[in-house]
Amino acid sequence: MKDELRFIKLLVDLPWLRAVGHKIPNFKVENDMSITQVCFMPAPVGDCDTCCDRDDTIDIQYKLFTRANPIYHEAIIPGDADALSETRFSPSRPTVIYLFGFSEAITGASTTMLKNAFLHRGDYNFIAVDWSRLVVFPWYVSAVRNTRYMGRRLADFVEFLNSTGVPAGSLHVVGFSLGAEAAGFAGKDLKARGLRLGRITGLDPAYPGYGFEGKEAHLSRGDAIFVDVLHTNPGLFGFPRPIGDVDFYPNPGQWIQPGCWFDQLVKNSELSYF
Repeated sequence: MKDELRFIKLLVDLPWLRAVGHKIPNFKVENDMSITQVCFMPAPVGDCDTCCDRDDTIDIQYKLFTRANPIYHEAIIPGDADALSETRFSPSRPTVIYLFGFSEAITGASTTMLKNAFLHRGDYNFIAVDWSRLVVFPWYVSAVRNTRYMGRRLADFVEFLNSTGVPAGSLHVVGFSLGAEAAGFAGKDLKARGLRLGRITGLDPAYPGYGFEGKEAHLSRGDAIFVDVLHTNPGLFGFPRPIGDVDFYPNPGQWIQPGCWFDQLVKNSELSYF
């Protein structure tokens, strides 16, 4: 718990956050895409002494969206092939699995935008992983620890899909922030089981808690057949150095992207960029 409180103090004391001259909005969960959409709990979930116990039935849920159901999800129950066959999941479609980042909710901006983009682009199985209780605000240290746990559970889920005729090598896992790190741990776990994910896309993989460790402790090349990484906040909350097979740096040298300064986000009242 002390580690959590130190991190919260560090976050609040960041000079760029103080300098913008705006009060931080009250945190609340909303169904729109405003920047105030933060998943909050008064205690962390995990394996620390003061943590609430994990419960996979509520802490990790796999929610399927397709062109036939782009708004309302269907639940996929890990290990239940009969239940899977009763959903709109089709093994003949390409499958994307998405993990959002710290403090996000399944109804948040990143999940909504990615889901809509993929379904607009093609006929996909889009599986959003709802693990909001494991990455809940403000318990970042516990969330970092939970990425390894989420990685193991995601590896179990991929192994289940593989057993139903959906090869692990055909899957594309996309992760944002802590979600990217969890995707990396899933890839490492699957590799140890003799399976390989086809592709992992890391959207600004989280840096705090991972930056000073070796490649086995964060997303890295080799975690899938192909790993591509987008660095939009390098050196602050995102990894500054290349860690994938291909690494992209929009607006090189900028650790805050245009339009993403806190005061601009408050003014715009919505997220427009990752």
